[in-house]
Amino acid sequence: MSSDLAGSTALLAVLMLLSAYFSASETSITAAGKGKLLALSDEHPHRKKDFLWLINNMAKSINATLIGNNFVNIAASAVATTLSIRLFGALGPFYAVVAMTVAIVIFCEILPKNVAIANRERVLLFCLPYLRTFSLVIRPVTALVTLILRGLGALLGMDLINYSALISREEIDHIVAQGSITGALEEDERKMIHGVIAFEETRVSEVMSPRIDIYSIDVEDPISDAVKIFLESGHSRIPVHKEDIDDVAGLLYAKDLLEPLVRGEQDTSVSKYMRQALFVPETMKTDEALDIMKKSKKHIAIVVDEYGGTAGLITLEDLLEEIVGDIQDEYDTEIPEILEGQDGSFTAQGQVNLEDLAETLGYPFNEHFEEVDTLGGMILMISGNFPHKGQTVTFGPWDIKVLDVQSHRIMSARLKINEEREASDIS
Repeated sequence: MSSDLAGSTALLAVLMLLSAYFSASETSITAAGKGKLLALSDEHPHRKKDFLWLINNMAKSINATLIGNNFVNIAASAVATTLSIRLFGALGPFYAVVAMTVAIVIFCEILPKNVAIANRERVLLFCLPYLRTFSLVIRPVTALVTLILRGLGALLGMDLINYSALISREEIDHIVAQGSITGALEEDERKMIHGVIAFEETRVSEVMSPRIDIYSIDVEDPISDAVKIFLESGHSRIPVHKEDIDDVAGLLYAKDLLEPLVRGEQDTSVSKYMRQALFVPETMKTDEALDIMKKSKKHIAIVVDEYGGTAGLITLEDLLEEIVGDIQDEYDTEIPEILEGQDGSFTAQGQVNLEDLAETLGYPFNEHFEEVDTLGGMILMISGNFPHKGQTVTFGPWDIKVLDVQSHRIMSARLKINEEREASDIS
């Protein structure tokens, strides 16, 4: 009798250890993404086959841990019940339920899963070879489970088979934000990662220099006039137009004028030295524009609207700034797009992007004004007309005062929270 009790107790201990193993395996797998698994396969080349198997069989491996965990838990409960009946008679099942619930929850679920979260790399390295072998052994069972899941998925209209270890853009954003809060990422690093993520979702029209800001020269004008424009603008490349800016004939590079200037050809037409222009639609995504500019070896492109007219101009620098932030050289004299004042107000340029404004001021302007891209466009929508210099419009808790207007274009404005309206909005 004592030998039977000892054997049953030993079997119960083994089953609970196996339960802890399967729980830890499951958590370490789900906690590791595809990128982490690929990194581990490079760090541990002798285990590369195991990690590649896991990447390619994520759903099967998780199903194997669940099957194994449930099997050993049920078996452990059965053994514990048998032991309790022998020791306590009719009250045995009650004691078994209480004892096994506490033991399984604490020692077979919570403890191993927390250990796996804290040490997922070490747990994966330990568990993976045995899990791979176990998965092969119970292949018929997992095949049956897969078949059942496929049928249930068809009934529910869901894919219950394929499991992706990849994370979504939203999850990356949350991870990066959390890394910034904890200090794992610097603010500049966070902004750069966010820029990379948002890059392919941004349209050319959101980052281009608008038509009104374009410096250009007539195709018949002499080189001497082009030199004046280059000196005034500080640009190294400008468009060359025929009748007006809507009819761009090419691009003029400042460096191409050095040789004719040395020869004294100031009166020669710029058409002789202009290069072919690159055109992109304003609806094109920035990542596509960058790819086209790289392939064509162009640093500048003319942005065309839906009617074929010139909407603006985009440079390679504009695209890179979407990722790395503002790039200023010795010719840049532009002031920051948003400046915070000592009184808590913010002075912003009219062309500042609403997403940048929302991020800096911590208020979702871009979510309320999806039809426009800039602060100037937002003010026009709020006022319903062309505001004059000094005019103040309101939106939510914000007072927005127009500081400068040029040719019906809002150049700058000051934004400040009205504390009374803010309090009423909160209440």
